[in-house]
Amino acid sequence: MKNIKQIVTLVIGLTTAFSCKKDDIDLKQAEGYIVGFDPCTINHHYRIGYVIITADLKDTLITYNLSDNTYKMPASVMCSTSDTIYKIPEGYFSNFRNSAYFPKSVQYEFKIKLVFTKANENEMVFNVCTHDINQADFNNAKQVIIKSATK
Repeated sequence: MKNIKQIVTLVIGLTTAFSCKKDDIDLKQAEGYIVGFDPCTINHHYRIGYVIITADLKDTLITYNLSDNTYKMPASVMCSTSDTIYKIPEGYFSNFRNSAYFPKSVQYEFKIKLVFTKANENEMVFNVCTHDINQADFNNAKQVIIKSATK
């Protein structure tokens, strides 16, 4: 009788362990600032990719899903087409050949609260870029997909 209880418990335990589907979506939250952009998106008029630095300065994120689907200036920051959070003036992007960041005087102007997931391989964006753009201060490896955003 004791063996039957152990076997039943083992079967139930294994069934539970292997039948539960792991949640693939790992949502994270962060507060930070939009401090820059993917310079190639400006030069070639791609959908704008934004650089976001977390408020604790421990993480830098890149996202391509907070802008208009097509290149527009002034640049919008929005989570949906009906919900514009910011309009970033075209002049803030004018130094795109030399830097991926807005002018220092406005780098902390665009505060943002995010819920996001890490972009998977199929969601990552890699734009073709000309060689006359300095990309030394831009790294698009830490791409995320924004699920929601507010000021």
